[in-house]
Amino acid sequence: MPKRQGDFLRFLNVKKLKTDTESNSKNHCGLSKSKESNFKYVEQPIIEENPSCSSKEETDNLVLPDCWNEKQAFMFTEQYKWLEIKEGRLGCKDCSTVRHLGSKAEKHVHVSKEWIAYLVTPNGSNKTTRQASLRKKIREHDVSKAHGKIQDLLKESVNDSISDLVHKQNNKNVDATVKVFNTVYSLVKHNRPLSDIEGAIELQEKNGEVNCLNTRYSATRIAEHIAKEMKMKIFKNIIEENAKICIIIDEASTVSKKSTVVIYLQCTVQSAPAPVMLFVALKELVSTSAECIFNTVLNSLNDCGFTNEYLKANLIAFCSDGANTILGKKSGVATKLLENFPKIIIWNCLNYRLQLSLDDSISEIKQVNHFKLFLDKIYSIYHQSNKNQNRLLETVAKDLEIEIIKIGRVMGPRWAACSLQAATAVWHAYPVLYMHFSNSYSGLAKRLANIHFLQDLALMIDILEEFSLLSTALQSRSTNIQKAQKLIKRTIRALENLKIGTGKHESQIEGLIKSDKFKDIPFNKNNKYNALPRSMLIENIIEHMHLRLVSDRNHDESIFNYFDLLEPSTWPYEEITSPWIAGEKKLFHLCEILKYKIDLNDFREFVNNIKSNNVLIPATIQKAKKIVNTIAINNAEAERGFNLMNIICTRVRNSLTINHISDLMTINLLGKELADWDATPFVKSWSNCNHRLATDTRVRQKSTKAFFGNQLTIWNLQ
Repeated sequence: MPKRQGDFLRFLNVKKLKTDTESNSKNHCGLSKSKESNFKYVEQPIIEENPSCSSKEETDNLVLPDCWNEKQAFMFTEQYKWLEIKEGRLGCKDCSTVRHLGSKAEKHVHVSKEWIAYLVTPNGSNKTTRQASLRKKIREHDVSKAHGKIQDLLKESVNDSISDLVHKQNNKNVDATVKVFNTVYSLVKHNRPLSDIEGAIELQEKNGEVNCLNTRYSATRIAEHIAKEMKMKIFKNIIEENAKICIIIDEASTVSKKSTVVIYLQCTVQSAPAPVMLFVALKELVSTSAECIFNTVLNSLNDCGFTNEYLKANLIAFCSDGANTILGKKSGVATKLLENFPKIIIWNCLNYRLQLSLDDSISEIKQVNHFKLFLDKIYSIYHQSNKNQNRLLETVAKDLEIEIIKIGRVMGPRWAACSLQAATAVWHAYPVLYMHFSNSYSGLAKRLANIHFLQDLALMIDILEEFSLLSTALQSRSTNIQKAQKLIKRTIRALENLKIGTGKHESQIEGLIKSDKFKDIPFNKNNKYNALPRSMLIENIIEHMHLRLVSDRNHDESIFNYFDLLEPSTWPYEEITSPWIAGEKKLFHLCEILKYKIDLNDFREFVNNIKSNNVLIPATIQKAKKIVNTIAINNAEAERGFNLMNIICTRVRNSLTINHISDLMTINLLGKELADWDATPFVKSWSNCNHRLATDTRVRQKSTKAFFGNQLTIWNLQ
């Protein structure tokens, strides 16, 4: 029998069961009890539910499909207990309640989203066609496999409420998916390729766990989701706290030669004792122009929820290296930031400025250039071919092999610690280098036999050690602007002492020349290679440190004067009165710089407490100190970010997109350790985004590895 004809006969059969004359009432839910009780054929629902129309008031407001009257609507809702009408559309209240098949899910079997969301409407151009369309859709959903499984789940829940059933089913789905999320999270934290998930899931299946999200495609989507949710939660909290922020950026290229910019934020969080450094994103640059970098940085911050209004109120500083594209005075990124966000502090990385002060001093001393060229020559000899390296490494002791390999280019655009490592490597391998050069490079051997060269090397190591100590201290996360100034002045004093005294390595020269280790080197004083002008070199270094690190600032000098208001050790106590009028005049400008209002009463209390040796610091002063610490003094964190990028994006994994690398870096830098990380919230948000869970079989299956039959024969031998 055709389906439509069967539906029509069933409709006639329902009408025959009525014993009373049809009522002309327009409210089908307002029928008398005797009329409603005559529908004997309708089975009782499995689970007690409230009727779709519980009162006359609700029925009056019910909007029906345009092709149905009230009698038809009542008839179908009584015949199909799962049927429900909302705003002229049909839906299934059973499917809407359960929503997911869970453990009963099968391939190509899924719950209709239209019936869940009450989106079923009639098709057709006339009333008859539209009525037939609705009858067909109702019938097809009633006999569908997915709807049948929903009914089975409801029958199983006869002793439990639907909410308990859904809760249990969801817990089962969530628990299975949490295991997959933990696996992906562990791979990312250990910088493993996401393709390793197939082997990890295969092991879990061997141990009895069954998970369907077992491909690298699923792992990639999961990593993207985790990174997105992490950023959303963290940056939302930062914005709600109205925290002051400092932007740190740096530019570099990936293994695949793509130009990128890494973006960090250093922000003040009230619950944290020190400023918090947050990775924002790694972004690919279409071009390396200042306009492109500026737009990329601003768009990345806007994507994280930092609107222009928020930045105007809370952005207090910007830090990067000294590249003209970024810190150029005419059209650099910093200049464009100042145009959009006035009164922010533009800060050049102190480590970069430290190296520049050394390079400026070296460029003014001719003899130092000869020293640098000599060390660069050594570098080129031992790095130009494997043959030269192997010939030398076969003739020296193992500990000296390591030192020789460390010889790199000294000075130049590198931080001081790198130059110190190269110079120290030459110092430790000095006798071995002479023996090797005496056989192959007589000119270099004569240089090494000149006592002036050994003295110059000792002097440079002593100077570079002071620079390396300062550079390492400046890279510490606990170093703020005021502490950095103290460290710089301490290094200048150490160099002044070196100028009038003798350094650690210089004092060892006489003993080394007389030792057995150096006995084969015929030291002499060859006037062809003059010694460095020791006093002039150190004096130049001190002068350039003052210019680059202490005095070479447009408005930084006044900024430091304002910051000194929060550091009692810098106060002129003999000038302080109560109240301190000169300090209070500066306080207003300090509030403008920090974009934070310091209470005047708190400042007066702070001054009185310090004068009376009371350690209590008012709340607004404490927060102002935190805001000052928010200003980054170098871009060392950005350099660490690029190191992580190079670990993730190796030559084997250079097909990773920049966005994927950024997601993996987000999890690495912002995520908790695996033992402390809870995947459940991320799994629930994953499910809310209509992603499939680990119990869903309708996912991409992992590729199976071919295993030839010949390999199996050895296991079948008798």
